[in-house]
Amino acid sequence: MLFETRYFWAVFTSRDPERTKKLEALFEKAKTPHASSISVYEVYKLTIEHDDKAVAEIRARTIAKEYTIVDVSAEIAEEGARISHRLRTPMADSLIMATSKNLRVSCVTDDPHFTEVKRVWID
Repeated sequence: MLFETRYFWAVFTSRDPERTKKLEALFEKAKTPHASSISVYEVYKLTIEHDDKAVAEIRARTIAKEYTIVDVSAEIAEEGARISHRLRTPMADSLIMATSKNLRVSCVTDDPHFTEVKRVWID
């Protein structure tokens, strides 16, 4: 499974222990949890805006330690551009969908833009 930015943001900021437990269960059931380097960027940027650099660095290191990070290759970039053109989605979303398609895995997100891939989320 490819874990998307909204998953990480929900895990890092949820004040609901039951919701956090359900989200963490998705990680536990993933055979090989992946994350796009784009999500690392987005989590770092959001965190530095809401908290500070130290917290952003801890979160980025946590993701890098627990997930296989997938960088944007030329193939992913081209597919992301096709998705963005077709769906008029933001660049980051398009690149993450392209990464999920490239890996042939579902994407853990609640983002309704993610129509090009199978989405997984909690109830």
